[in-house]
Amino acid sequence: MAIQYNRFGSRCLLFLLLSTLASTTVLALTDADVKKLQKQCEAERAKALAPIRAQKTQACIEQQLRSKGHCERYYTTYGNVSPGPGRAPVSGYFYDLPQCQAWLKARDALRVSRSRP
Repeated sequence: MAIQYNRFGSRCLLFLLLSTLASTTVLALTDADVKKLQKQCEAERAKALAPIRAQKTQACIEQQLRSKGHCERYYTTYGNVSPGPGRAPVSGYFYDLPQCQAWLKARDALRVSRSRP
């Protein structure tokens, strides 16, 4: 009985592994597909960041430490990837959105497919 269970379990595991590999390969067929997913990700990030950027800009203007134009320019890129200490990139906000996760998986799958002989 235990032998049958192990065969069944290994077959299920093999099926899941093969289906996962097939789905990641299908996601990233071309550079155009990956770029399309990236554009969708960036559009969703822009929507999510818009109210935060507006709030930060308004707070900057109300504090009157800088001009209105300076505040608007400064916060237009808030939440994007930026250089941190030692010039290492600091991750941007909202890359955990479903559209961004799909893009990142497709990008990685494309890299992997290109690295195979």
